[in-house]
Amino acid sequence: MPQLGSSQTGTQTTTTTIDPDVKAAYATNLGYAREVANRLGSQQVAGFDPLYQAGEAQAIAAAQGGLGMQNLNTATDLTRAAAGYSPMQAQAAQADMSNIGQYYNPYQRDVIDATLADINRARGGAIQQMGERANAARAFGGSRQGVAEALTNAQYGNQATTAIANLRSQGFDTANQLMQADLQRQQQTELANQGAGIQGATYRLGAANQLGSLAQQQQAQQYQAAQNLMGLGATRQNLSQQQLDAERNLGLQRLNVMQGALALNPANLGGTTTQPIYENQASGLAGLLVAGKYLMGSDRRLKTNIKAVGKLDNGLTVYSYNYKSGGPSVIGVMADEVAVIKPKAYFKGGAGNGYDAVDYSKL
Repeated sequence: MPQLGSSQTGTQTTTTTIDPDVKAAYATNLGYAREVANRLGSQQVAGFDPLYQAGEAQAIAAAQGGLGMQNLNTATDLTRAAAGYSPMQAQAAQADMSNIGQYYNPYQRDVIDATLADINRARGGAIQQMGERANAARAFGGSRQGVAEALTNAQYGNQATTAIANLRSQGFDTANQLMQADLQRQQQTELANQGAGIQGATYRLGAANQLGSLAQQQQAQQYQAAQNLMGLGATRQNLSQQQLDAERNLGLQRLNVMQGALALNPANLGGTTTQPIYENQASGLAGLLVAGKYLMGSDRRLKTNIKAVGKLDNGLTVYSYNYKSGGPSVIGVMADEVAVIKPKAYFKGGAGNGYDAVDYSKL
């Protein structure tokens, strides 16, 4: 094994070429990206669905004069009529005595005449008896008979007058009672009509309120049905829009894929690289530092093709090797040997992932 004491320089040239299939695919993707971009159409907007238009028309019709609005107008008219109702004025019944004659018994005159006839017959019978008594006493035609007849006539005259007065008074009282009863019935009828009118107005007002409530419910139901139709139409329109977007975005998605492919650098474009290699065997460790090696992964497990090429002044063996990860052949030391001879330059796990490293500046 030679001692490190001379310097050598050289170059290492590596040439790579791109895979023809990869290059062809790259060119194909570029052309397809141009084609997709050129064929990309304008944004399409889905039109209103027929269900949406039907719901909109129903909402407009309901607002402008639908069944609910018509009933609401009717309820308003009924309420206005009920609110403006003025009941008839009931007044106390006043007796019109000029019309009392219509309540008299039409047979009153007959009754009076019959009574007077009865009284007159009684008077004639009394006078006849007085004459018969005067003849029996041989005093017929005398003054005493004349006085007696006058008194009898006066008595029956008073009786007739009293009877007529009583009969007429009874007729008046009966007629007055009938007239008062008739007036009372008329006033009761007026009061009943007034109550019926008020009750009818109350019923109409209640019916107007119920009709108004039903009209509002009908109006709300019509609006709700219209909104449901519009919601279904909007859902269908949204699905149509998604379908249009999906058809248009298919090209965009493909274009994005192509753009993603363009953003990637093709693997192994080909070319030639030259890397200088310095092996300064004259100055030992300094030759390693010229190559820029300070803290480096020197774990034996990272290396392959390990060959001893010399020793340093401190006794460490210098090796040539390749890293398993690839790259040109390099020279260096082994971390496990540095840990024994130069422990201050040894860093356990310093290369990461559990691999050891060496600080070449401390060798």
